[in-house]
Amino acid sequence: MSKRILMCPPEHFDIEYEINPWMHVSDPVLPARARAQWQALHDIYTRELGWQVALVPPQPGLPDMVFTANGGLVVGGRLVLPRFRQPERQGETPWFAAWFAQAGYTESLQPRHDFEGEGDALLWNDLLFAGYPWRSDQPAHRELAAWLGVTVVSLQLTDARFYHLDTALTIVDEHTVAVYPPAFTADSLAAIRAHVPQVIEASTADAMAYGLNAMSDGRSIVLSDRATGLIECYRQRGMQVCPTPIDEFQKSGGGVKCLSLELRPPGG
Repeated sequence: MSKRILMCPPEHFDIEYEINPWMHVSDPVLPARARAQWQALHDIYTRELGWQVALVPPQPGLPDMVFTANGGLVVGGRLVLPRFRQPERQGETPWFAAWFAQAGYTESLQPRHDFEGEGDALLWNDLLFAGYPWRSDQPAHRELAAWLGVTVVSLQLTDARFYHLDTALTIVDEHTVAVYPPAFTADSLAAIRAHVPQVIEASTADAMAYGLNAMSDGRSIVLSDRATGLIECYRQRGMQVCPTPIDEFQKSGGGVKCLSLELRPPGG
């Protein structure tokens, strides 16, 4: 079954504030280049991979709404809405909630604690890897486990440049993840290795190129075109590799995965 992805066109994407180490209002977005990069990613999903893409309408005044991965988490047809830590992003939640309601997601939860959607929660088989503390609170993980009925493995992030879990960990396939080890505590790395048979370690250069902010269905993987080491690694594993430029979005601390929220059906 092909993946179904939620994206948001970048009509209002810009650097209007600074809430992570990548963002600098002195380095504004080039709108035409951002639109071209977003469209290239959209076309890889729909034309090359045959994935389905749904669109949530962009809203003025919410420049980071383009990063739909933070707009929710869907597991088994159940929805977890975000509770954004930064006030600048809190206005996104009602728009994502309205889209999900219209799309028929009737079972939803907004945690009491800060939680920034799939950006900080990556499903691997029947486990949910969940990151903290930069944008999500560890107590939210208990809420996820209870609501979704899954085992949650909490992973502590240590580097503010890798402030969401999806910037430092990629779900590659049912046996494999890729990580940037310096972004995690020793205990968190040990927890990953205790559960996952194959752990690929990304170089600093590939991590800084946002190569771990990627989307995979186990056979094909989409990632930053500047993460050359990971690109070669995945090709050697026999995967279909789809490199794509995302540097305009990295100005805001985002990449391929940040632009993509997976819409899993019931049972998926």
